[in-house]
Amino acid sequence: MKKGFRIIKFKKNKPILQVKGVSKSFDGRPILKKISMDLFPSEIIGLVGPNGSGKSTLYGTIIGRYKVDAGNILLNQKDITQKPIHERAKLGIAYLSQYRSVFNMSVFDNLLGIAQIVIKGAEKQHSIVEKLMTEFNLQHLRNINANLLSGGEIRRLQICRTLINNPKVILLDEPLAALDPIVVQEIQKFILKLQSFGCGIIISDHQVQNLFEIVDRAYVIGEQSIIAEGKPKEILKSTKARELYFGSFDS
Repeated sequence: MKKGFRIIKFKKNKPILQVKGVSKSFDGRPILKKISMDLFPSEIIGLVGPNGSGKSTLYGTIIGRYKVDAGNILLNQKDITQKPIHERAKLGIAYLSQYRSVFNMSVFDNLLGIAQIVIKGAEKQHSIVEKLMTEFNLQHLRNINANLLSGGEIRRLQICRTLINNPKVILLDEPLAALDPIVVQEIQKFILKLQSFGCGIIISDHQVQNLFEIVDRAYVIGEQSIIAEGKPKEILKSTKARELYFGSFDS
């Protein structure tokens, strides 16, 4: 995939999401220590680090699965630190799991079922579903049971489903994992398409080279804290990030 391609250039005006000094421990064991990061509308940032470094925990604190021990989380400059997971979803935070989390029904019904929960009016529900299915090349699969889809098709459906509630922030958990190279390129393009919806996007993935082709900036988590941040080329020059995670990664 051609590096540097963007559908929309994001503007560094006001962050859509702010994580400020967030710390989290489980049973007295520190997992996150004073993590801070900003995400702007239509920006794509990468979140990388070794297994067990706290990426999933950070996602959990953002979506409201875990209560933070210290720090704050702001959406649109409003503090949501104490809000439960369902309220954060209503306010515009969407999460896409790395697992094949789809309903045992058709592709169309997978999308319509969510639309019926979050959107008023049958006509509007159907209109949004049809539009998204076209945008994400799912129309020819509309009557297929979602459990029969390929890995790439599942990813497209999942990404499409996150957009039904018009989210402000989308967290993608390893969306490029276990996909063939050609399918990876396809999913990269659909992730970039999310920028046209005005979403801020955070992607966690171990396929660093594929990830760095589509992100504007990245954060590296290690030793429970942010050890490097910046544009991909800057990240790869970080001595600490190389020692802890990238090794001899060829930039």
